[in-house]
Amino acid sequence: MKAKQAIGLIAAVIVLLFTIFSPPLFGLSEIAFNTLGILLIGLILWILEIVPLSVTAMLVMILQPLFGVNTLATAFANFANPVVFFVIASFAISLAITETPLAQRLIKALLKTSGNSVSKIILVFMISTALLSAIMSNVPVTSLFMGLALGLLARMEMGVERSIFGKVIMISIPFAGMIGGIMTPVGSSINILTLNLLQEHSGITVSFLQWMLYGVPVTIFLIPICWFILLKVFKPKDLEQQVINGFLDADDVPAKMSTQEKKVLVIISAVIILWIASSWVPMLDLTLVAMAGMILFFMPGINVLKWNEFSHNVSWNAVIMIGGVISIGQAAIKAELGDWFINLFMARLVALDLFILLLVIGIFVSLLKLAIPIAPAIITILVAPLYGLAMMMDISPILLFMPLAFTGGACLLVPLDAVPLITYSQGYYNMRDMFVSGSLTTVFFVLLTAVWVPLAGRILGLL
Repeated sequence: MKAKQAIGLIAAVIVLLFTIFSPPLFGLSEIAFNTLGILLIGLILWILEIVPLSVTAMLVMILQPLFGVNTLATAFANFANPVVFFVIASFAISLAITETPLAQRLIKALLKTSGNSVSKIILVFMISTALLSAIMSNVPVTSLFMGLALGLLARMEMGVERSIFGKVIMISIPFAGMIGGIMTPVGSSINILTLNLLQEHSGITVSFLQWMLYGVPVTIFLIPICWFILLKVFKPKDLEQQVINGFLDADDVPAKMSTQEKKVLVIISAVIILWIASSWVPMLDLTLVAMAGMILFFMPGINVLKWNEFSHNVSWNAVIMIGGVISIGQAAIKAELGDWFINLFMARLVALDLFILLLVIGIFVSLLKLAIPIAPAIITILVAPLYGLAMMMDISPILLFMPLAFTGGACLLVPLDAVPLITYSQGYYNMRDMFVSGSLTTVFFVLLTAVWVPLAGRILGLL
C-alpha cells in the first residue's frame, strides 16, 4: 500500500469512528451529522482511490442504513436513477460510432481543407472533437481522436517539431471534448445529472433547445479562444505536406459507406431528432430516447452491437460510482445539509451582483476540482446550496445550475479527470504545460459563462 493510500485509509477510519462516537456537532441533527460523515468517508476514498471507485460507491450505500440515514431499500432505490441508465446508453452510442469509420471520414474531409497548416489542423481536430462530444461521452470521443492524432504523429520524424505538435494536439483534444460537451444536455453525464437534480429540487425542467441556447454560444466562442491560446503558448510549426498526404491516402476508410455505417448514422440521427423534439414533447425524456437508441443497436436485423462486446466496453466502475454518488447525494438532500451549508458559508453571497456571483461559482468549482477531481461528487454536493442561494436571491436556480454544470464537467487545469488523463498518458505534455494553457482557457471559460448565462436567461424570460 502506498503512503498516500495508507494516510487516506487512516483518515477515513478516523472520520468513521468520529461519526460513530461523537454527538452531533456544528448545529446539525443526528441524521445530518451521520450523512456528512458518510459523505466525507466517500470523498476521501474516491479522491485517493484507496479501493476501486465502485467499491466505495457500494460502501456509502450500505453505511446509510447502518447509521440510520436511510433504509437499505431507499439507498439502493436512489442508486437506480435515470442518470445511471443514461450513462450506460451513452457507452452504447459511443461504441457504435467508434466501431465504424464515421469519425475518420469526418476528420479526413476536414483535413482536405487545411493543407499542411498546423494551426488549421489543430482547429480541425478541435472542431471535430467538440461536435462529436455534443452527442456522446467525452471519454470515448477523446480516445477516438487521440488515436487519429497518433496516426498523424507516427508519420512525422522524431524531433522538436513532432514533440511540440504532439503537445499541442494532445492538449487540444481533451479541451475540445470537455468544451464541446456543454453544447447539449446529452453531451455529458454531468449535464444529465445536473438536470435531474434541478428537477428534483425545484420541479423545473430545461428543454434540449433551451440548454443549447446556454451551451452552444459559449462553445462557439471558447473553441477559437482555446485554439489561439494553445498556438501562442506553444508555437508549433507547419507540417510537411507528405505527412498530411500520407494520412489522407491511408486506406483505413472504405470509399463507400458500409451498411453498418448507414445503420449507425440513421439510428443516431433519429436519436438526435427525438432529443430536439423533447423540447416540445415532454414524454420524450432524454434518457428514455438514449435507451431506446441503445436497444435498437442490438435488435435482430440491425445487429450493430453484440452484448458481450458492449458489456466489455462499458466502464461499470464509473456507472456504479455515479449511482453511489447520487445515492448519498439524495441522503444529503433529505438531511438538509444544503441548508446548513448555506447558513454556514453562502449567506454572504446573496448581496453579490449576478455576474460577480457567476464568476465566483465558476472559479470556485474550477479550483475545487483540483481537490475533488470527481465531477458527480462536486455537482451533488453543491446543488442543494446553490438552489437555496437562488431562492434567497429570488432568481431562477437555472441561472446558477448552468455554470455549475459547465465548469463542473470541465477539468482544464491539471490532468486529474478521466478525459485529460487519456492523452496525458501518452507523455507528450506535462502538468505545467496543461496548467499554463488550461488556466488561461479557464479564465475565458468562466468569464464567457458569467456574461452569457444571464443574457440567455433574459432571452428565456428568467430575468
